[in-house]
Amino acid sequence: MSDTFTVGDLKRHLAAYNDDFELKFSGGLNFYRVKTRGDNLAVVEFNEFEAILSPKFKKKFPEVKFAYCSVESDGSLVQEVGVPEL
Repeated sequence: MSDTFTVGDLKRHLAAYNDDFELKFSGGLNFYRVKTRGDNLAVVEFNEFEAILSPKFKKKFPEVKFAYCSVESDGSLVQEVGVPEL
């Protein structure tokens, strides 16, 4: 599956639902906004940001493709997160 799809695709997926239905994103992501990034491109943004995975982490945990982090309650960015052994 591609990480890009059209507004028409999304509308077709949502066509069966009433306007008052709530949307929830799996994985704990929280919707922030839709931002126009070009003449024919909009990006759905979330409050969480993508974590940078070190080469050492990627080698040790090849099944982890990406991770998202949130901002601390005081507004500071999370610097490092430990991952328990699987």
